Amino acid sequence: MSGNGNLGLLVPSRSRPGNVARLWETMRETCAGRTTLLVGLDADDPVLWEYPAGPGYVVQDGLRYVTAWVNFMAIATLGQFEFAGTIGDDNIPETPGWDDRIRDALTRQPFAFANDCYPREPGSLSCHVFMRADVVKTLGYFGPPEISHMYVDVAWMAWCLACGHEYLHDVIIRHEHYTLGAPHDETYARSYAQTGANLSAWHAYSRREGPGGLNDDIAKLGGRPYTPETLAGFNRNLNIPEGWPW
Repeated sequence: MSGNGNLGLLVPSRSRPGNVARLWETMRETCAGRTTLLVGLDADDPVLWEYPAGPGYVVQDGLRYVTAWVNFMAIATLGQFEFAGTIGDDNIPETPGWDDRIRDALTRQPFAFANDCYPREPGSLSCHVFMRADVVKTLGYFGPPEISHMYVDVAWMAWCLACGHEYLHDVIIRHEHYTLGAPHDETYARSYAQTGANLSAWHAYSRREGPGGLNDDIAKLGGRPYTPETLAGFNRNLNIPEGWPW
């Protein structure tokens, strides 16, 4: 329902019930209201029944990776939420009222993201993202389906820059990633294994002329398309290589 102010937080997870318990408890402490946590779980997750009560759950076969999961949940919930967002199950929203700040930003811009405290230039990459549900309705997806996991955040950042966004530096949604000391696990390994294929998919999507390409999506959203030169600069600024391995 357009204009209801509801925010759906769509979080895929696998074999990390402790992370979801932490996320749920933190959200109970920091959310201002009208925010729903919806967790996507693989049907073959060996610890499926260890996930905590509280969040909403969607259990499905065959989705597996972040983009497919978030797309599935975003489409399935169209009409329930005015705003939709995704963070990793390794993220912790620390700022009281962070969800109201996101809602407020999305009244002015179609995209928003917070400070994940990862050691990069602040605001340079939307490793998590929030958007108006109308974006999902217009595009038919939350992220380009051909990019299964790695580099989907790059596509979100390209949308942000072309269509308008707010970066909320004082709103902390901390990313407890394994590169910062969190335990490495099979879920991280499966994601990293997608790097080469997803890099190729990003380049194919971003350079495709016509339907299904980056500029086609931006045009649907009323944004400013990339030229070959501005796209090259965008990739250069984010240190995105042409191929993998480097």
